[in-house]
Amino acid sequence: MTADDGPLLIFAGAGSGKTRVLTHRIAWLIQQGRAEPGEILAVTFTNKAAREMRSRVENLLNLTAGAIWMGTFHAIGVRILRRDGSADGVDRHFVIYDEADRLAVVKRVMSEMRLDEKRYPPSGMVALISRAKDEVISAEDQAKAAGTHNEELAAQIRLRYDAFLEQNRALDFDDLLMRTVWLFDRHPEVLEKYQKRFKYIMVDEYQDTNRAQYLMVRHLASMRRNLCVVGDDDQSIYMFRGADVRNILSFEHDYPDAQIVKLEQNYRSTQVILDAAYHVIKANPNRADKRLWTDRPGGPKLVVAQTYDEQEEAQAVAQEALRLVAQGDYRLGDLAVLYRTNAQSRALEEVLLRRGVPYRLIGGLRFYERREVKDVLAYLRLIANPQDTLSFSRVINVPRRKLGEKSLAQLGYWADAHGTSAWDALSRLDEIDLTPTARSALADFRDLITEVRAASEERRLVEVIDLLLLRSAYERYLKEGSPEGEERWANVLELRGLASEYDGLAPGEGLQAFLEDVALMSDVDTMDDRAQGMTLITLHMVKGLEFPVVFMLGMEEGLFPHSRSLDSPAGLEEERRLAYVGMTRAKDRLYLFHAFRRHLFGQANLNLPSRFLKDIPIELVDGPAGIPSGMPDPGIAPARLVDAARPSAPVELVQRYQPGDKVEHRSWGRGSVLKSTMTRTDEEIIVKFDRVGMKILAVSLAPIVKV
Repeated sequence: MTADDGPLLIFAGAGSGKTRVLTHRIAWLIQQGRAEPGEILAVTFTNKAAREMRSRVENLLNLTAGAIWMGTFHAIGVRILRRDGSADGVDRHFVIYDEADRLAVVKRVMSEMRLDEKRYPPSGMVALISRAKDEVISAEDQAKAAGTHNEELAAQIRLRYDAFLEQNRALDFDDLLMRTVWLFDRHPEVLEKYQKRFKYIMVDEYQDTNRAQYLMVRHLASMRRNLCVVGDDDQSIYMFRGADVRNILSFEHDYPDAQIVKLEQNYRSTQVILDAAYHVIKANPNRADKRLWTDRPGGPKLVVAQTYDEQEEAQAVAQEALRLVAQGDYRLGDLAVLYRTNAQSRALEEVLLRRGVPYRLIGGLRFYERREVKDVLAYLRLIANPQDTLSFSRVINVPRRKLGEKSLAQLGYWADAHGTSAWDALSRLDEIDLTPTARSALADFRDLITEVRAASEERRLVEVIDLLLLRSAYERYLKEGSPEGEERWANVLELRGLASEYDGLAPGEGLQAFLEDVALMSDVDTMDDRAQGMTLITLHMVKGLEFPVVFMLGMEEGLFPHSRSLDSPAGLEEERRLAYVGMTRAKDRLYLFHAFRRHLFGQANLNLPSRFLKDIPIELVDGPAGIPSGMPDPGIAPARLVDAARPSAPVELVQRYQPGDKVEHRSWGRGSVLKSTMTRTDEEIIVKFDRVGMKILAVSLAPIVKV
């Protein structure tokens, strides 16, 4: 089947080859002469997916596909705003503030407003601002719509936050989408230019679009209506980021003449895994009817296992992983461990390290979040845009330049009083009340940035970085500053190596392109596919990936589904979709673990098995037969897993607390021990706290002291 012009909706189930469908359609459009490469817009959700699509199209056509507008929504927004954003007041040389930058600015604004961060967490304010921008709501309209005190505060913070961004010629991630929509809304001539340019528009992962992305697509497709969207409502798992599954479910309403195609053949998983996943997802009432099938009938049954706690769970995973590798069936790189929250990786990491099992943790401290990398990037951002106050503040005294807090504060006060930026103030140092030492240090910094800025207009990016590192003496600063200096310097050299890929661009353009790509990079984009070892990754980050063997941990009520979702039908539906995504990552084998007792954040919890386990028919599960309710007896687990996880010699534990002991918790304050119980792996105490009542704590994990 070859769909003709007009709206096209492709429901592409997990593992059904949607990337192949998209790339072949692009190639077909070009081969048939329906469009030149530059007349096609293809939007994805990760840079990695965009690179893969471009590579496949080039292989199909045996030509360079660089002319195709292919990238993430944010990357496309950047490209449009750089070219035409000035029509709506966007400086074409804007810098992009990442999540850490945004939080830093919000904290700065809250400090100016004298708001208590403990009472009003900055991250919560950031979330409220981000949500409004996702909905393409202005700061003024956000203030009008505020219904709670926190919402009113967020709107007030946003007014100052947006003003700071404008002053610093910066946009945050949400602005890249919102300002593009505003550009199209307010300037029809700009919109028409892009409507005429793009004859065909294709959008991947349409179920994950938010309001701003939906409006971008609708604007661009409204003239020609040659819009092809691909997605799967069963894999919509980013509601917390503003994604709205209704966008794909209402596509037929938006485009009544749309052709609908369902891709239900799965090329990844066994039928057993697909059937189990189907029985979990079919309980969702708001979904398009579809069921995946495969040419891989049968397959090993799912293993559903209960362990005593998360330590035993980790031991069981490590033991089974080593068994599978020892048999020669799989390499460690074929195995992935999925979990609902980042905190769950701690116990597993400890066990894997202790047993010498290599692993790669996705979603930990990202390369681009390391201090030394952010320092160099801040220098480069300042070179690209000296008005970037945030970058200025980060590196003005890195390395140390004999500048005290008083001198830096004086510089800031003077700049504010004269309505200028800190950078511009450096050209008028004689007018500022500073010590001779501070004035000399600031002048040296000004000369450093000026010199490297001039070089950036003439030299390759790597040469610019080399000059910067030389003139700033950053290598000596790193190596003398800490025992980890050599490792930190290695990270700087790694960044330099990445920058060398931009040497083919003209001077100035390479710097801008490099900073853009770094700002838009995600954790999945930076995964090294060549790395050896088991993959440890959250369920939210694993979409788009696949592994022969998958372990899903923490299948317990309150953890998965998460407690935050239990009071919301929409939230519970999304948790079910998240379980479906996790299960369909597995090609051959799927293990589902739940613990009788789990310690998280210093507190012990007794949890029931997840309701999702009860949806799986017993005939699909490797476990005792004849158990009612559609799941194995929660007190029984496959012996080869759990028994092997238990150490042969018990670790000797010492009981440290007795009833009546007084303790103090870092967050909950003082309390009295009511009971102490020794388990196989820890001492657990029940404490009645003066402020928060009774809590069960694991002594080895809880931040408590005896008083």
